[in-house]
Amino acid sequence: MGLVLLLDMDYFFAACEELRHPELKQKAFVVGTASTEKKERGVVQTSNYLARSFKIKSAMPVAMAMKLKPDLVYLPSDEKFYEEESSKIVKLLESYHLEMEVMSIDEMALDTGDADYKKAMALAEGIKSRISSEVGLPCTIGISTSKIYAKMVCDAFKPNKIGMVRKEELLGFLADKDVDSISGVGGKTKERMNRIGIYKIPDIAKCPPLVLRENFGRFGPELYKIARGEDESGVEEGAPAISIGRETTMERDTGDMKKISKLVEELAKETIEELKNRNMWYRAVSGKVRYSDFSFRTKTRRLPNYTDSYDAAFGTCVALIEDLLDGKTARKVGIRLSELEPKKGQTTIKF
Repeated sequence: MGLVLLLDMDYFFAACEELRHPELKQKAFVVGTASTEKKERGVVQTSNYLARSFKIKSAMPVAMAMKLKPDLVYLPSDEKFYEEESSKIVKLLESYHLEMEVMSIDEMALDTGDADYKKAMALAEGIKSRISSEVGLPCTIGISTSKIYAKMVCDAFKPNKIGMVRKEELLGFLADKDVDSISGVGGKTKERMNRIGIYKIPDIAKCPPLVLRENFGRFGPELYKIARGEDESGVEEGAPAISIGRETTMERDTGDMKKISKLVEELAKETIEELKNRNMWYRAVSGKVRYSDFSFRTKTRRLPNYTDSYDAAFGTCVALIEDLLDGKTARKVGIRLSELEPKKGQTTIKF
C-alpha cells in the first residue's frame, strides 16, 4: 500500500449551489431538507462558510438557523444535481488509474502506489487544480500513511487546502487531537471514553489494550493502533458506489402509514427513474425516518439479487419505515438504494 490521498469536497451541497447561483457567494445561505414552502420544518444539510460564522451548523433545524440569521437564504436540496457533480469528480479521479474508494458523495480516497511524499504532493496539487478548473468546486486533500490518518489530516486543513503528515510526524500530529477526531468515534463512544479518563488521542495509547477491548470490543485494538501511529487502513477499491435516494418533509408530523406509503411511492418512482437513467442495478434498500424531535434513524435491507425493480424498492422501504416508526410520528421520510452496479446485460430479477 502506498500513501493515501483523501479528498473531501468543501461544503459540497452549498458549493454546488454556488456554481449555478454565483451571487450567493456573498450571502449566508443553507441547503436544507424541506421544500422552500416548508423550509421551517426542514433541517440544515450544509451551510456556506458565511452562514457558519453565525453558528449555523449541519443537522440544525432550519427554524433555529433563521432565528440566528433572519435574512438567511434557504435552498431546498437537489440531490440529483449534487450526484451529477460528484460523478464528474469521480470520473476525473478515474483518469489517474489509481486504486480508488468512493466513500460518499463528497469524499474519495486514492492509493498513490509507489509515489513518495514529493510525488504524492504533486499529485494532490494537480488533482485539486483540475477539480477547480474543470468542475469549478473547492476541495481539501489530506495525505498520510493510511486512510484514517489522511482523513484526519484533511479535517485539520479545511477548507480549500492540501495537508500532509509524514510517518515520523504522526505522533506529534495526534498529540493534541480529541478522541472524536478519529473516524468512527461518535458522541456516545466519546462519552464512554471520557468516563474512563480518555479525552485526547494520546490517552488511548496509554490505556491498557485489555481495557480498550473490554470497553469498546473489536474497535478497542484498532483505537490502540491508531493512537500509536500504527494504523494501516488502506483504500478499498470496489467499495459500494454512490447511492441514489430521495427524501421529503411532510406538511404535518404523522405516524399514519397510509399517508407515508403514498409519499414513499412517489420517492421510489423518482429514485428508480434516476437508477435506470444511470443504467444501474441496486441490491440494498434503506428507509429513513426523521422523527418529530428531529432525531433520525435509518434501516437497510439487502436483497437476494441485483435488480432495478420499483416494486422491490417501494415494498422494502415501506416495511423498513414501518419498523422504524414503531408507534412514533415522523416529520420526514426517505428511501435510498445502494450497492449499485452498472448493468452488463443481465436480466432484471422480478420480486
